[in-house]
Amino acid sequence: MRTHYVWFALLPFAVLAYLVALGYEPAPAAPTGTLLFVSVGGLALAAALAVRAGTWIAVPVSLAVLALVPHLGDLGLGPHFLTFGAVVHALAFACVGGIVLIALEYVVRNRERVTESVSRRALLASLAVGVGHLLAVVLVAEAAGDGVSGIATELFAAQPAEYAMLAFAVIGLVALGVGPTLAFARFRLRLPAAVVAVGFALATLRTWHYVQETVHIGASPSPMITYAVLWFVPFALALVVGGFEYLRLHGRSKRGTTAN
Repeated sequence: MRTHYVWFALLPFAVLAYLVALGYEPAPAAPTGTLLFVSVGGLALAAALAVRAGTWIAVPVSLAVLALVPHLGDLGLGPHFLTFGAVVHALAFACVGGIVLIALEYVVRNRERVTESVSRRALLASLAVGVGHLLAVVLVAEAAGDGVSGIATELFAAQPAEYAMLAFAVIGLVALGVGPTLAFARFRLRLPAAVVAVGFALATLRTWHYVQETVHIGASPSPMITYAVLWFVPFALALVVGGFEYLRLHGRSKRGTTAN
């Protein structure tokens, strides 16, 4: 990595100084401080790698969103964050979303390379897994009484924001199934699929407990709905562990080739 990319390592400190300038009282030694440095540091690493690979549009977009998060309340787009911990948690979600956005731009720019040596059958199978993942989430959510089909049965009753959230969740849940399947077909990576499988299993188990313990089913969003809305969190985790697995496998094959 070239020297000037090291400047991205200063991003967590820049964000911390930005929050101090806005009047937040930081607690760098507390868990919230650790969360800030880990999440912003992860975004900084993804941004540096993206710039190096020529994937740069998502980087300024992610940084702009990061700068706007503390002002969501002033812009009428979200709550006013009263504490350092509250704004850090919001920034962490923004960082995860930024990492996913950077990864998606890389895939779009390098779609031929990503799908290289992947047959049409494997592509169709990946899409089928993505759709199957979406349907499984819908079935579990419906069983919990969340009424996911309400928007479909009352098309003109929903608000525009609900349609936007529905599209966001549908696209994300399909991608959450397609991505790990393609990673296995293209690079023989198993950990991304394992991350998604464990995440779905945990959401299903927690939803089952939710149904058992909730007197009025559907009184609040079930854990499966939370999983559907926050799909980008397991997606980002799958990217991270998949990246480490790829480096391990790639490094091993490279060492073997050099030895020969």
